[in-house]
Amino acid sequence: MYQYDQRPGTRISDASATLMQSIRDSEYVVLVGRNNCGKSWLLKTLTQSWGQNASYLGPARYQNFNLLGYYTPNRNRLSERWRQFNQQWSAQHENLDNSPVNLQQAISELSDPQREHLVEIIRLLLGVTLEIKSTVENNSMAQKYISVGGHNISYTSSGFRLIATLVTSLLGTDYDTFLIDEPELGISPEAQGQLADFLFDREHRRRYFSHIKTIVFATHSTVFLDRRRLQSNYTVTKAGDEIFLARVETQAEFNRVHFFLLGNRFETLYLPSIIVLVEGKTDDKFISKALALRYPYAQVSVIPANSDDRIKEVLSVAKGLFTDLQRSPYRDRIFVVLDSVHSATLPDQLVRMGLPAENIVKWPKNGIEHYYPPEIIDSIYGAGEELAIDADRISRNAITYTKNELAERVLLQMTPGTEMHMVFEEKLLALIDAKAA
Repeated sequence: MYQYDQRPGTRISDASATLMQSIRDSEYVVLVGRNNCGKSWLLKTLTQSWGQNASYLGPARYQNFNLLGYYTPNRNRLSERWRQFNQQWSAQHENLDNSPVNLQQAISELSDPQREHLVEIIRLLLGVTLEIKSTVENNSMAQKYISVGGHNISYTSSGFRLIATLVTSLLGTDYDTFLIDEPELGISPEAQGQLADFLFDREHRRRYFSHIKTIVFATHSTVFLDRRRLQSNYTVTKAGDEIFLARVETQAEFNRVHFFLLGNRFETLYLPSIIVLVEGKTDDKFISKALALRYPYAQVSVIPANSDDRIKEVLSVAKGLFTDLQRSPYRDRIFVVLDSVHSATLPDQLVRMGLPAENIVKWPKNGIEHYYPPEIIDSIYGAGEELAIDADRISRNAITYTKNELAERVLLQMTPGTEMHMVFEEKLLALIDAKAA
């Protein structure tokens, strides 16, 4: 048990220590994990371990100013900053996340070509013009300020200044390594995407940041995951005082990380928890009602496709929405329900489009009517042999209804306590139980 002012003895597990060199040798590294799992501690520890050419940017980097400061050369600035970081990190008795970067000072310390790059990058990222102007026109001795789209930078949003701080920091050639805690803080999702795409782009990296050897992000945002190099992503967990690192090795592991950052639910993106593609209108009505009763608090979307070709068309739309269905964390939550009579090549085509083969449900008999709840069918037709289906007409015991009429009668009697047909239960409901929970 620790005393109230005692610093925890946080440490990296022996099993994870071998991954530290892999992180050091990487161009990009992304660390993800729950709050209080040790990501910030790990960033600071790595900064201390890697020396004064490594720069830690903490989450507390919000700043405002209206005038640029003057640049006064200090040949010892790098070693002084390194000493201050070490002194604070070694002595602190609470978790301080102050960033050593001051935007006003950092812009002043850039060279003229670096400031030109800053202007270019801000225009590319945010579509606004950044200019350095004099407070007094036609007076080169007047103090300078930053104009953003015609206004002083002090009137811009905090998000703009947070992006400007990150970009300005990365342009500084004093450092070849940057460790950034929560780059997404204060930045809109759209701007996060633009910033992440920019930083991961190799051409931009060569043009603007050729001096950088390694960038390490600790993030809660899916946007900053490295999708091109899966092994650049690491999960961070903590047990007691020990921190464990695990490198993402497979697409399935990456999908789990991605889904974790979405809160382990599709609803975060206003997407249904489950998408079920069915062939006909009565399939849609019955399965929609059955799933609504089974999973009253889950967002489930049943989409009637009406034909084999339409199923492929709808799945193509899903592929467009998810960019790459095969590599998407959503692929396991899309299901297709087929009658026993369907195009022989359809299942293989769906698999080639990215749908898992186990997510394709094929009824043994042709027609969803065979799998309506037996007790309800008996109450409508009376006990007897299996239903006879002739085109749109469903008969038993000399009683006949159209498919739509029968579906409406079945739906009226369905309740949360209705016992489903054994095949319907085993082939569909059991398949998606874990996904919709």
